[in-house]
Amino acid sequence: MASIQSIRRPLSALTSRTARQISAPAVTRSPFRTVPETVRAFSTAQSLHLARGVPSVRRLKFTPAQPAFRRWKSDGEPALKQWGFEDINASLPTSPGTKPQKNLILVDVREPAELNSTGIIPTAVSVPLASQPDAFFLTPEEFEARFGYPKPGAREDGDIVFYCKAGVRAKAAAQLAVQAGYDAERIGVYDGSWLDWADKKGRVEKWEGHLE
Repeated sequence: MASIQSIRRPLSALTSRTARQISAPAVTRSPFRTVPETVRAFSTAQSLHLARGVPSVRRLKFTPAQPAFRRWKSDGEPALKQWGFEDINASLPTSPGTKPQKNLILVDVREPAELNSTGIIPTAVSVPLASQPDAFFLTPEEFEARFGYPKPGAREDGDIVFYCKAGVRAKAAAQLAVQAGYDAERIGVYDGSWLDWADKKGRVEKWEGHLE
């Protein structure tokens, strides 16, 4: 018969091993060990948190990279001249077929479909910004071949005023013109643009352009 001491020793070892297993946390293979390779946008601490296999979805906040916007106008650069309804209306010919009262070049940067729908300010030329963004970077010869009329400001002096529907595209077009080499002191924007012109009952003529 086995002695009591021989029975106690294995039982003691088993009890000790069981105690260690209970006191030590179970180490399991985490399915998240490859996650840090795909979450580089997260912070280092969050990535380590995932790597340890203790994910906490509520704590993880992904912030997408914000686009880097560039400001065109900065200190030292000339501001674009702002034109209003009265300024432009006073520059127009007093009657069809007569010369403008002021040497002013109006440029409508809306798309042809918009011009067909609303008409255009008298004497204005169409240079649609969205479909022809490189227009002011063309040579006078290239411009005239594409559009069928002289490049605005290439053959005449005077202020060049851009307008669109609400002023946003007009500002963008004016900035492009300056970047293309136009004198910033000649460039202006009708901030109210077509919405302001129509609201104040400005004169309108039918657009007869050929751009599609």
